[in-house]
Amino acid sequence: MLEKHRTVEVPNPVPERTQSGELSWSVHPLVENWIRSGVLLLFFSLILITIYSSFKSIGFTLLSALLLVVPLYKYFLPFHYHCGISSLVVKACCYKIERPWSAFHSHYVDRNGVLLSPFALPTRLENFRGVYVRFGKHPPEEIVDFIHNKLTTELQDEPSTSES
Repeated sequence: MLEKHRTVEVPNPVPERTQSGELSWSVHPLVENWIRSGVLLLFFSLILITIYSSFKSIGFTLLSALLLVVPLYKYFLPFHYHCGISSLVVKACCYKIERPWSAFHSHYVDRNGVLLSPFALPTRLENFRGVYVRFGKHPPEEIVDFIHNKLTTELQDEPSTSES
């Protein structure tokens, strides 16, 4: 009896590293965490049902839905990250951020991602001026190592501005 063997291509959860030393991956929190997404959508539905039953206005309910969903765009939309040789590119459906590695002077790693800061020392403005790179379902070690190597080489390449 002859058995036929098929090769099944399984998507690789590891970020895609191109041959030129670049790194690319996508993150979509809505799809990656079904339980949290289900609870969030149930909560939104209950709030919108309550609003509609209170005001009996479709317009007011739609406005409320818009005000609930728009601030959470980073949860509902997919983000695509590309760590290139000279810059970091973050793309979503509505915008694109491209910053050179020289714009970042420090980074902070947490369990969900890396905050790339334009400041050398900790400050309260980091959350507003920095770029947060999410890991998603991908192993964070490769992403953190790549970013750490890029930032340390950029900091070493910068000329020091010391006065004599």
